[in-house]
Amino acid sequence: APKPSSAAKARRGATRTTARTRSLQAINSMPVNYSKWDKLELSDDEDNFHPNIDNNLMIRLMREKREAREKEEAERKAKLLQEGTPEALEEVAKIDRLAKLHVGNICKDKFSSKHEKSSASSSAAPKASTDTKLKVAASDEAQFMDGYEAFIKANQHILDEYASIDEEDERSEQYILDHTQLLSEHATGYYLIHCINLQAEGKTRQMRKTARQYLLLTYVVDLAKSMPGRDARDAIKPLFKKMQNSDESREAFAEHLEKYIAHVKTRAEVKKQEAAKAAQEEEVEYVTLEKGQQVGPGGLDPAEVFETLPTVLQEAFGSRDVGALKAALQTMSVEDAQYHMKRRAQSPCTPRLHRRALKARRPENPKTLALDLDLDLDLDLDLDLDL
Repeated sequence: APKPSSAAKARRGATRTTARTRSLQAINSMPVNYSKWDKLELSDDEDNFHPNIDNNLMIRLMREKREAREKEEAERKAKLLQEGTPEALEEVAKIDRLAKLHVGNICKDKFSSKHEKSSASSSAAPKASTDTKLKVAASDEAQFMDGYEAFIKANQHILDEYASIDEEDERSEQYILDHTQLLSEHATGYYLIHCINLQAEGKTRQMRKTARQYLLLTYVVDLAKSMPGRDARDAIKPLFKKMQNSDESREAFAEHLEKYIAHVKTRAEVKKQEAAKAAQEEEVEYVTLEKGQQVGPGGLDPAEVFETLPTVLQEAFGSRDVGALKAALQTMSVEDAQYHMKRRAQSPCTPRLHRRALKARRPENPKTLALDLDLDLDLDLDLDLDL
């Protein structure tokens, strides 16, 4: 067969080039749907906040808000799937379609490959897999108080022993390793309140020692929460090693400690002022009024109001003992206690002890207190967790 001429080769090459060009033009002319990126949620690691707002605090609040929203969506989806109706399934699809995308859910592992050592005996019965990793669960303000008092009661001696360690980081490290129940938000919350109480009692040196132990433990707990796929104990040794080997880390820790101590002293002073004010409110004059002497602004008869109170409250008011009043209120629901104390407060001969008693029904929440004091003291230690 005759060989094709150079002109024929050129024509075929030009034809292929033209076809390729047309294909590229067709691809470029196809509309691209960018709408799926409209719901992309910015990473909570962004630092472009207002200059007057603490970045670390805002990042933590954004992350907690996102986690709460995703938890609520997951619970709603589970409930709809249980219903199984077409409307419910359509609502599930809508939730998935409108879900915000972020670095935590925009991608996932499709395949994983690893070498596993074969068992000694192929005939051995397979063992059920168990997850023995220690976790530190993050909780919101409402969840925090669940189990808090029980935790403190069960671990009081451990909390006291750890707080007594005086600037001995190696001993602190080993104590946390031996008592991993300290890796809990309940433990850090306890120390937060305990430091304020110590300062309010004038025990400044003991407060400073406890504050240092609190801050060390807080760093470990926060680091453990930041790596949900790892055992919480993996955060202990790297942190203490970095603190030991890095002058910069020790200086940052000392700076954060002084900042925290200043917060504690301020809050303790407020607490003492509140206690003094409450003590002044206790010192009231009791006036005995006969039935029918209506001198209250609401027209209530103090004697009649007193007679309608439950017996335990009558005895508590009769004893003029704040402790007895608190104990009496603990036997009632919050609604009943508020109802009786509101009516009693409108009586002119009533001491203002009810405010302290009602407040005692709601223990101070360390989670709320930490946010109020802006105690966001995260330390970027650039840790090597593969030690």
